[in-house]
Parts: sequence; C-alpha cells; structure tokens
Amino acid sequence: MFFFRKNKPNFAVILGTRPNFVKAAPFFRRAVNHPNFKFTGIHTGQHFDQQMSKIFFDELDIPQPEITLEIGGDKHTEKIGRMFDSIKDVFKQNKFDGVVVFGDVNSTLAGALAAVKRQLPLVHIEAGLRSHDRRMPEEINRVIVDHLSDLLFASEPSAVENLHREGVKDKKINLVGNIMIESLEIYRDKIDQSKILNELVLKPKSYILATIHRQENTDSPIQIKKILDLLSGLSRNVKIILPLHPGTRKRITSYGLDELLNPFKVIEPLGYFDFMKLVKSSLGVVTDSGGIQEETSHLGVPCATLRDNTERPITLELGSNKLCPVEQTSSEEIFKHLNRSDFLPHNISLWDGHVSERIFKTLQTWFHR
Repeated sequence: MFFFRKNKPNFAVILGTRPNFVKAAPFFRRAVNHPNFKFTGIHTGQHFDQQMSKIFFDELDIPQPEITLEIGGDKHTEKIGRMFDSIKDVFKQNKFDGVVVFGDVNSTLAGALAAVKRQLPLVHIEAGLRSHDRRMPEEINRVIVDHLSDLLFASEPSAVENLHREGVKDKKINLVGNIMIESLEIYRDKIDQSKILNELVLKPKSYILATIHRQENTDSPIQIKKILDLLSGLSRNVKIILPLHPGTRKRITSYGLDELLNPFKVIEPLGYFDFMKLVKSSLGVVTDSGGIQEETSHLGVPCATLRDNTERPITLELGSNKLCPVEQTSSEEIFKHLNRSDFLPHNISLWDGHVSERIFKTLQTWFHR
C-alpha cells in the first residue's frame, strides 16, 4: 500500500525512443494542467537526434522534458546500467510520488528498476505483451517491468491472459486498449495533409515501405544480408522505400554491405505524420517493428513481419499481418501477401481515441483510494 501527499502527486514519465513518444502524446494531452496530477517528463536520450527524437516532440505537442539525460556507452547492458544510475540520481534529487513507463525499450527497463530502487509506485502502459522469445531483449524488458509494476495497462486480451498466466494479481491489471492507436486517431487529419508522397514523387499503392531495426536482425551481418536480399527480390516488382534507422545504417556500413542498398530508395528517418502517410498509402509494409504491426492492422494495410513470432497476436488474427521468418520465406511469398486487396480497416475493441481517458480514470481511482 502506498500513501500519497494531500497535494497533487507528481509522477516521473520516462521517455527514450520514438515508440515512447508516439504513445506518450495522448497521455500528455490529458496530463497537461490535469487537476489531480502533476507529471515530469524525463528523456533518457536513448534516441537523441533530430530525426528520432526532437521532431516527435515538436509534431505531437509533447511538452519538452524537464529533465534530459545524456547517456553514453556502446554496449547494450552498459547503456541500461548508465540510464539506471542517472534516473536513480534524478529520483534521489527530486520528489516524485510515482513513475510511468511505456512499452519495452531499454529506457523503460532502466526507469522501472530505478523506481523500485527508490520504492516508488510503478505504472506500466502497454503491459503483458509476450513474444515468448527470450532471445529478444525487448521480451526480457517486458517481463521484468511487468513483474515490478504496481499498475498495468494492457492493450489487447492476450496481454491480460499472459499476465494472469504469470501470476500477476488481477487487481493490478487493466485492459484499456492501444494508446498508440489513439495517436493515429488524434492526428489523422495531419497525417492526411502530409506532402511526403509529392516530395518523394510517389503515387499511392506504387511502393512497399520497409523498416529494419531489431537487434536480432541488425547484429548479424548474415541476417541483415538475408533481409536486404529479400527486399532486393521485392524491388523487381515494385519500388522499395527504406527509411533507414541510424543504428541500422551504421551496422550495414560496418559490415561492408552498403552496395546492397542500391536497389532501394533509402531516405532519412521521418517524422510521425510523414511516416504514417507513407504507411497508409503503401501497397504494404515489410518490417520487424512491433508498433507498425498494430498501425497497419488498424489501417487495413498488409504487413509482412520479418520474424517468426509476435507479441501482438491480435494482428495475426485479423489477417493483415503475416509472420515471414527470414530463414523460411521468399520475396515471392511476401509480395503475394502484400499484393492482396481484401484487407479493410478493422475496429479492434478498445483501439480507439479514448485509451488515455480510460487510463486516467483508473489512475484517479487507484492513486486516490
């Protein structure tokens, strides 16, 4: 049982990467000037450059974080350790009544560990997702954060089932829907107004959009070569647009594979509105991203996921998303899936414009009980 001050509780909100920013936008729309809560944004710097960070704060009207950390380190575990130490120091120097984290990135894990170290209540938004693949760093992050959290907000029924199966108490779990989809609903008009198709001289349904960033795909030169070969095979049928994550570009260069990018139109990472316009207008998407599986499902856009599992099974149930393991699939199979025209936008239960509203109603009850 946690006890709070009579004045407005102040919660630290940990942000670090593009998916965090997109999920945080609806949250902060309700958080700003909230009558019962205060929120302090803390940016870990996990994504720190213009294309991956600042542009999202500007576009999505997220308040500039009150605290920004500059985390160095080359190794995965080293970065988590440094984030943990820095966040822990911030918690020690400032008075917070709780901590809010999103998703499964390293910043989320570091923030959760620091919260527990300081004995602060922990709120996890997008809890319970499981790929059941412990090779994925994100899977480890999800499991640890969920079991450290005091209040968990789930996006789909399978997430609730996973938490129940793992022994999480039902009173901690709340099925509220997908907050990333709320961003999509909030900004539909601005997405539609994007001029990115004109800038890239593209017509709707004339291209495939591709993204690659997962550690299990980019850490291996053999794996990333296979992915680029698959995309090259697709490029014989249709143009491939590849917004290249800075980390992925660095890996490809270090492996000496730059020439394998020649068949594609490689562009810099995009802001949210431009990127979602490309998704919405594409023939289909090839990706290893979790969030894009959800966004394409909501929009009715075919998605080929370059993995042999997904933590978002509801996207497979709809049929618009298909798992395409790199080792077992072919360019022809991917193209056949993406070239289908029978996918329509689906209304998944609670994937709407009211997710943050449900979150705040629960917060109100839980933290003022």
